[in-house]
Amino acid sequence: MGFALPNGSHVYLASEYADAVPFTDITNAENAVITVASATGLQEDDIVHITSGWSGISDVVAKITAVDGTSVTLGNIDTTNVNKYPAGSGAGSIRVVSEWTELPQITEVANAGGDQNTTQIQFLSDDRQRNLNTFKAASSQTYTIAHDSSLPVYPLLDRLDENGDTVAAYMYIPKAKENRYWSATVSFNKIPATAVNEVETVTVALQLQSPAMTFYKIADDGSTPGS
Repeated sequence: MGFALPNGSHVYLASEYADAVPFTDITNAENAVITVASATGLQEDDIVHITSGWSGISDVVAKITAVDGTSVTLGNIDTTNVNKYPAGSGAGSIRVVSEWTELPQITEVANAGGDQNTTQIQFLSDDRQRNLNTFKAASSQTYTIAHDSSLPVYPLLDRLDENGDTVAAYMYIPKAKENRYWSATVSFNKIPATAVNEVETVTVALQLQSPAMTFYKIADDGSTPGS
């Protein structure tokens, strides 16, 4: 059993990517292995944004945990379900995140969506209905931040809001010794909320595009977060 407070956490958005690296094959494994033409420029602990023919991992953000020749291992990317991930159809590309920009001065985080939707069925012989799971609602996160138009993240938020690109994001939670990665589109409301005797704030809404978050425990060595 384990738990931790989020106090002291930091949130980052990808602000620069390296060129996309195509992969021609991907294995069915607990830690999927992709095959690239050349692994030059790829190294262990790189964070990559995945595009794949397998929708279950497309737009997932992962960490490279090993590079061996042209084989690159994506840690915690479980593709063992061969019905969901049929062999031969998962080819795609990865992009290394080469620069992160922090989303600073966060005062509040609100999660929405992700609820399980259901449909009901009742047979003639039944005296009660049954719920069947159908789909899960789309998820979003809204970050309230103290307004400061000189923050380096403002131009990035403006650009992402305007072009609608899906971008990698991550949260560093020092008390949990964990990094959490996902991808999202960004909506930035830069009009400050103003009230007497209150700090002005703006909101950043992240509409999650990755099917799931990926979680990686980090070494407790005092190193700077970012991988």
